[in-house]
Amino acid sequence: MRNQHLYLVLMVIFVLCSVGVVNGFAAGPNSGIFYHVTERDGHQEVEVSTALASYIFSEDGGALRSVFLTFAPQGTAKVELVPGTTTDPDTLARRYKADILFPFSLQADGIAGEYTLVGVSKLCPAEIVVEFQGELGDLSIVRRFMIRNDPYYTINVELIINNRATTTAQLQLTLGNRLLVGDIPSLVYIFDDLPGQARLAVGSYVTFDGLGLMDEATVFFLQPEEVVHPFEERIAVGEDKHFQHFGVVLSAVPGTSSFSFSLYAGRRRYLLMAHSGLGALDAPGPLARLIIPLVRLLGWLYSHTGNYGWAIILFTILTRVLLFPLMRKQFRSMADMQRLQPKMKQLQQRFKDDRQLLQQKSMELYRKEGVNPLSGCLPMVIQMPILILLWRTLLFAAEQIRLSPGFLWIPDLSMRDPYFILVIVTTLIMILQQRLMPMGAMAGGEGGNKQQMYMAYMMPLVMAVFMFNLPAGLWLFWLLSTVFQAGQQYYVTWEMGKARRVAVAARVVDPVDAGEAESEKDDGEADHSGD
Repeated sequence: MRNQHLYLVLMVIFVLCSVGVVNGFAAGPNSGIFYHVTERDGHQEVEVSTALASYIFSEDGGALRSVFLTFAPQGTAKVELVPGTTTDPDTLARRYKADILFPFSLQADGIAGEYTLVGVSKLCPAEIVVEFQGELGDLSIVRRFMIRNDPYYTINVELIINNRATTTAQLQLTLGNRLLVGDIPSLVYIFDDLPGQARLAVGSYVTFDGLGLMDEATVFFLQPEEVVHPFEERIAVGEDKHFQHFGVVLSAVPGTSSFSFSLYAGRRRYLLMAHSGLGALDAPGPLARLIIPLVRLLGWLYSHTGNYGWAIILFTILTRVLLFPLMRKQFRSMADMQRLQPKMKQLQQRFKDDRQLLQQKSMELYRKEGVNPLSGCLPMVIQMPILILLWRTLLFAAEQIRLSPGFLWIPDLSMRDPYFILVIVTTLIMILQQRLMPMGAMAGGEGGNKQQMYMAYMMPLVMAVFMFNLPAGLWLFWLLSTVFQAGQQYYVTWEMGKARRVAVAARVVDPVDAGEAESEKDDGEADHSGD
């Protein structure tokens, strides 16, 4: 009983500490968006930093020169998405390939214009607009890039072209130039809402919905809002090397024309891409179809609590309530198996030389006593898929979690605990919980299996060593699950003890069974004295 009381104290302390810390010392949200202007090779560059990425915009061509994903959830890497740019992950220093065109460079008859930085403005705490103005022959061009600090990896681009000539100008807007060697992302198109790698001829489709680069991990895709057409050409840079130059062709009629684009430049996440209208590019597989509802459930809980920490707490409570019937069956089965240990030892001693007969007699004993030796395993089998699904859910929702308020001392629940406090506390509680398990009581009793007890104590340590780097949100779930499981186990133990006492009292009333009841009562007291 002392162990059960200790667990109740731990539960109360944990809840009180959680409420106090969350109310008083919760980490702030990762909601900052910043910029600074520098000069490089005679041109001004604007670097915009969000919680997920760092962008470079240059006067040289009025172009986007870098999209570097600085936020790297577990299992991913920091990566540069703009072809022709190399970024140092530690210093964010950029190196550009010479003599290539960068995204949103604009050309007419092979000639690029000259651009100047008009200004950088912060429209709201989470949005920055970078504006360039340029001249290209008879064209005056205003280009605006709108960057938001949100989970969706999307930049909005607006072109305003004033054509002073009396004829329509045909312009090429570059999305990228890439060297056709090595392992490179695929160039994909969407025509009539259908993705593919073939560029269709003008007139063979109704709508052109965009083009871009995509590999297993990232997407760099341009979507136009007005009618434009794709182009793709190869430029030789040696005997056996070619650049693939690709983008869209747009027509600037005399007067003023406006064009709007959205550029998705980020991780390959189905829900984020679907939010940006690119769901057709990434049909979810079987595992993703299981994860998507969980991501939405966590998002819904977050919308009602304002914190992913509390969303995970509510999710944990929900899963523990749903699993309680199975957990109850597990605890009862373990208790029944413990009760049958003396009889099992007698059978093992009696039939130690005939394993087949021993197995037969053991099964007969289980049937007679109404015990299923496998029923205690089912809840653990069910819990592991839940743990794996939640782990994948936290990775798929990492961007949303990154931009949400922190929880306790943890600024980002999709990343590992910076101080490993959840890992340590969970491991200690799991070790302590073994004192509540029937197996632990059996192993600690007279004649018990000491090796089994030591293995039970070592498993939490092994788990901590191999899983310490997993997301803090997963450890929060596991900690809460362990605490709730202890409470549920305490309840089932109390429930079983009460049922046994009622049964003993009923049998004591019958004089015929009084002696047997007294014997059971003595056995029960002996069991309690071993706690």
